[in-house]
Amino acid sequence: MAGQNRGWMKGAAKRYAAFVSGIAIIVLCYYAGELLSMLVNGFISPAVMGMMVLFVFLKAQIIKESWVNEFAGFLLDNLLLFFIPVTAGIALVPFKSLERELPAIIISVTISSFLVLWVSGVIAQKMGKGGEDDY
Repeated sequence: MAGQNRGWMKGAAKRYAAFVSGIAIIVLCYYAGELLSMLVNGFISPAVMGMMVLFVFLKAQIIKESWVNEFAGFLLDNLLLFFIPVTAGIALVPFKSLERELPAIIISVTISSFLVLWVSGVIAQKMGKGGEDDY
């Protein structure tokens, strides 16, 4: 019985270590993105630069996917929670302040949504082997 408990604890310790190492790697990539963002005078946000750093490190196999997989899975599983502050912030904005800007907001959201849809479709077709007949 004692041997079974040790096996369980070793598995939990490995999982905990993988989780903590994933946090450390992602945070370090974010801070590297902050430094790069300062170099380009904030033209690209630190979060986006950090994701680009992480992507390059993963693609170059400097960082193994298994090192960040545990924490990335946790973030994806709880992604909905990250939208709560944004939603609450929008709900607290008085509608009077948005009233005069509403047409511009609706137009920009509509145009950007169609652009994203179009670009996604073009990329999907380019990445696919065939054309429209495959769908």
